[in-house]
Amino acid sequence: MNDLLGFTAIVIVSVITVFLALRWPAISKILLTALAIRIFVMLLGHYVITLPDSTADAITFESIAWSHSLRDINSIDHQSFSSYLKFYEGPSSQFISFFYGIFYYFLGRSILLLQSISLLFGIGSIFLGWKISNKLWDIHVANKVGWVMVFFPSLILYSVLTMKEVYVSFFLLLALYGVVKWVKTDKFISFFLALAGFMGGIFFHGSVIVGAIVFVLIVGLSNLKKIYISPTRFRFNYKIFTFLLLFTLLSVSFLTNKIKVSYLGNFERISDITKLLHKTTVNTKGNASWPEWLKINSSSSSEIFYKLPARVVYFLYAPFPWDVKKVSHLIGVFDSFLYMYLTYLIFCNRKAIWRNPATRVILIIFLTYIFTYGIGVGNFGTGIRHRSKFVIIMLLLAAPLIKKFIFSKKLDKV
Repeated sequence: MNDLLGFTAIVIVSVITVFLALRWPAISKILLTALAIRIFVMLLGHYVITLPDSTADAITFESIAWSHSLRDINSIDHQSFSSYLKFYEGPSSQFISFFYGIFYYFLGRSILLLQSISLLFGIGSIFLGWKISNKLWDIHVANKVGWVMVFFPSLILYSVLTMKEVYVSFFLLLALYGVVKWVKTDKFISFFLALAGFMGGIFFHGSVIVGAIVFVLIVGLSNLKKIYISPTRFRFNYKIFTFLLLFTLLSVSFLTNKIKVSYLGNFERISDITKLLHKTTVNTKGNASWPEWLKINSSSSSEIFYKLPARVVYFLYAPFPWDVKKVSHLIGVFDSFLYMYLTYLIFCNRKAIWRNPATRVILIIFLTYIFTYGIGVGNFGTGIRHRSKFVIIMLLLAAPLIKKFIFSKKLDKV
């Protein structure tokens, strides 16, 4: 019964993917190839092997979802749905279990079912990545990005696990789609689409709010300039006034600690240097930990100044060959080489990125994220998982310089 439920979910995701392929023929081969690869890996991991990162947190999220969906863990009798809703805590580290539990409550337990939901969001991420690339560059560049997303190892892996990464990536891309549309059209609806994407991501990981804050600041500065010019022309811009009112209300709420998100807390906690430095020490542990010298042991500005960039380097590119302590770490080394290559392409494309207002905003948001995670992460096991949230953003920035795959040319001719 559990497998039947799981395979039914896989069929539903496949039908949705085929619909997208028929509706947007230009991306049809990309979506269908991605679907086939991910279903194969999902079934391989479910029946044959243990996939990397498919234990620990992945098992915990699923088991909590199952226990929440029952009156008690040893009973098969459902509680009322209104009773189930008491497990809702808003944006928190447990939201993913609450989200999964809704499906368990109505449909029953099936790990393949939850993995199929991840698969749907993974396919959605590829579609959004392709759409954004097409808006930023052109259709040919978008196709290159699409094929890279199809075969990128971490994107495949987290599209078939009961983890948060694929959901964070999807909502970040939805936010960036809104950002790009706002830059190109300056429409209010695009601004709210971007905020909706960031807010969706916050439910799965609180650090997503950093990108929202940066985007709102950029929009705020842009509109301050406009509101300065507007009175000289004796016009009252209701759109700008509405935005500035919202911006002020959100800013005051955050600065007065009325807004709190998971992992980061409220403004008081975020701005507490002592707690921040303690976090860098606590997270640097285990056989995959970063070197001891990367711990920030004092609030001295000089130590933070020179260690934070080094921590960002470790976040993006660890493990290095000298960090390898067991065979499984070699997978991480291969992963890090891919990020090094993308960084090289972004550097080579820096002039085009900065000239384009949309990619310039995306770059600023991306840099803010990696510096934030550079503080919070302390081992490359966790780093590999967290940086997978941003790999599509790196692909968007590097896109024009990505070499077209030989096999993708052949597939395009089929």
